[in-house]
Amino acid sequence: MLDYVIVGLIVAVAAWYAASKYLPKSLRNKLFGQNKASGGCGSGCSSCGTCEDGPAAPRTGADTPAGHSKRRVIELHLK
Repeated sequence: MLDYVIVGLIVAVAAWYAASKYLPKSLRNKLFGQNKASGGCGSGCSSCGTCEDGPAAPRTGADTPAGHSKRRVIELHLK
């Protein structure tokens, strides 16, 4: 009988975690009362300043080392 209680608790915690992580934000706010964004990478809260604002800047010829072309080529050594 204790086995079923332990398994039930594990399943309930796993369901709570999945719901708090993957539900849409509006539904998550209603169910869990999260008014502010939770921290952490990938949460999309932009509180840490690491989210990209736009596309990356194009590379210039100054970025490539001397003697190397702009295109990267992977050499295959086949026998």
